[in-house]
Amino acid sequence: MLHPDYQNDTAVRALRLAIMQPTISGDDAGSFQRLHTLLRQLFPLVFSHGSCETVDGGALLIHLPGRQHARSMVFCAHLDVVSAGDPGRWTHPPFSGTVWDGYIYGRGAADMKGHLIALLCAAEGLLQEGWQPAGDIWFAFSCDEETRGGSMRSMARILKSRGVQPAFVLDEGGNVSHPYTLAREDAAYVGVCEKGRLLFSLSCEGINAMETLARAAVRVARIRPEYRLCAPVLEVMLPAMKPILSREARLFLRYPRVFGRGLLLRLRQTATGRAITQTQLSLWKQNGDALMREVPTLHYSASVLPGDETQKLLGRVKRMLARTPIALHVTVLEEPGQVSPARGLSWDALATAIQVHFPGVRIVPCLLAGGTDSRHMECICPNVYRFSPFILPPEELARTHHYDERLSIENLHRGVSFFRQMLQA
Repeated sequence: MLHPDYQNDTAVRALRLAIMQPTISGDDAGSFQRLHTLLRQLFPLVFSHGSCETVDGGALLIHLPGRQHARSMVFCAHLDVVSAGDPGRWTHPPFSGTVWDGYIYGRGAADMKGHLIALLCAAEGLLQEGWQPAGDIWFAFSCDEETRGGSMRSMARILKSRGVQPAFVLDEGGNVSHPYTLAREDAAYVGVCEKGRLLFSLSCEGINAMETLARAAVRVARIRPEYRLCAPVLEVMLPAMKPILSREARLFLRYPRVFGRGLLLRLRQTATGRAITQTQLSLWKQNGDALMREVPTLHYSASVLPGDETQKLLGRVKRMLARTPIALHVTVLEEPGQVSPARGLSWDALATAIQVHFPGVRIVPCLLAGGTDSRHMECICPNVYRFSPFILPPEELARTHHYDERLSIENLHRGVSFFRQMLQA
């Protein structure tokens, strides 16, 4: 039973119900359609005031028309979540939406149904007050972000075909945290650029298939991580962090040619720091029943720094597999994204909302360690930003995609308020 303090809390109730509707990436369209039905019931004004279309079976593209010819805005989110893993390792069942000690527990609470529900609650509340946006607002909710699917790409193509040129695109990615040993305090990290992505698989048939595949894996393993300070980190991110850097780090930054190696070593002391300084190819997943399959397969994932070509990395793999019976199948090949400007009216609107809701926190444009769906929107807008209005310390971030994922009710309420401001920007 829900605690009496939250019985009439619309946002808490909506997030709990959304978590209770499992939408694991790769599920059939039915699970996503059930979530669509729930969202229509929870946010009737959003769906009645605008038009809504289903894309690629499970994604939603919602259009709220504006009252004048102001620039439009696009807000992205994804409806899918990763698998919950072993339910027995959760303190509370992963799809229960349990409220405990000020937190809402469940798969997708932080990534990213909390973001989704905060956005829709904000829009529904404004519509109840008679609000109509100045310019068109688009909600693009994908259904396959966790499996690097193409539903957001499909929605970007639809918007492009309709001539939509938004002032900005806002998606998940950054938050308020303290993920780097270089920094002395929390900062609001806003993603302005993403690494490139490469997903591919190796397979082999025949009597000695497993042995051949094993030898191929050894060859590919010779491609070691390459660490460096790429331009978005050295020229954009670290200068913005300067006021919160340690004295040693500020010295390193002042003379990067002399102390660049020391700066790099300091960044590599955290997982997030390593991720933004390396181009890495790694074994992503091996089929658990590979021995029982007709065609055993290895899956690989690569993240590529801006300035490093994804095609070049793929070329190295191809050369290593030359004159072998290994079949190479590429599923994702995306070069590093553009760097969105940390200036101008769109950036100022976002920065103002952050300053209002996180007073005194330094705003840092950053390179994202992971990829988001919003990269597909770069074809229609140069101002693509990634930020969720949540305070997520490292110990909270560690729960994402793992057991006991949760979001504080305080974060959820702050998110609703934040999106109310952004929708009226």
